[in-house]
Amino acid sequence: MPLYINQDLTTLMEHFHVLTGLRMVLFDENYHELLSYPAEGIPFCVCMRQNAAFDEQCRESDRISFERCRKTHELTVYKCHAGLIEATAPLMADGKIIGYVMFGQITDIKDKDELLLTLRALVNMYADGQDLDDAIRHIRCKNTRQILAASKILEACANYILLKEMIKPADKEFFDTVEKYIRDHIGEDITVERLCREFHISRTNLYAALRPHVDGGIAAYIRHCRLTVARELVKSTDLPIADIAARVGFDDYNYFLRVFKKAYGTSPKRLR
Repeated sequence: MPLYINQDLTTLMEHFHVLTGLRMVLFDENYHELLSYPAEGIPFCVCMRQNAAFDEQCRESDRISFERCRKTHELTVYKCHAGLIEATAPLMADGKIIGYVMFGQITDIKDKDELLLTLRALVNMYADGQDLDDAIRHIRCKNTRQILAASKILEACANYILLKEMIKPADKEFFDTVEKYIRDHIGEDITVERLCREFHISRTNLYAALRPHVDGGIAAYIRHCRLTVARELVKSTDLPIADIAARVGFDDYNYFLRVFKKAYGTSPKRLR
């Protein structure tokens, strides 16, 4: 189910981080990461996930927590495969899960030497070195009561996100928002990747959200928007045709003439 994300969600995530010191991450129902604050995880996880085998275990650990949420529809607190504590809360709409919010990458082991020995035993086969030791020693520690409190705050945030419609299934409103964004940036390099970043949505979900409103794919729709604006400018202004082509994002003037004629059955000059 494609999701529309209100920009206020980033602010809420930032507030959560300021209050708890923890990183909040949003996933869609298919377990794709959509948004996080801070953007990157702790140094230990960033370092370890450069190893493909370790990264796959991280993803599998996340999937297990998501499946548990899917079955229970409740907050779940657990230890990941690397021994760090995480919590996941489901996002529900009309009785269905549309996504998940998570925090993690913390420990309840207060003694830094004990923490180093514990994690080293788990990750030695993947990486080693002083930098990794330093990263382990900087993992944030929370006691049991603090972890429970943060988990309940996460759960409250999940309910608030839904109440304020910071995240909801994408609909015509989402399509209109994307269309306006394209028109507002019509002269720029607009790609599928850029739209995904702007609207915090996976490529798969973006295609699914726009499919009911777009024929021929997203790239074709972007080109259609460029031609539509170009046609409006040809008819309503005295701007040189070459300037119009550049203004709507066509770097190749001859290509612009070809696609314009194909779309409207005549050249820009004849149309004017």
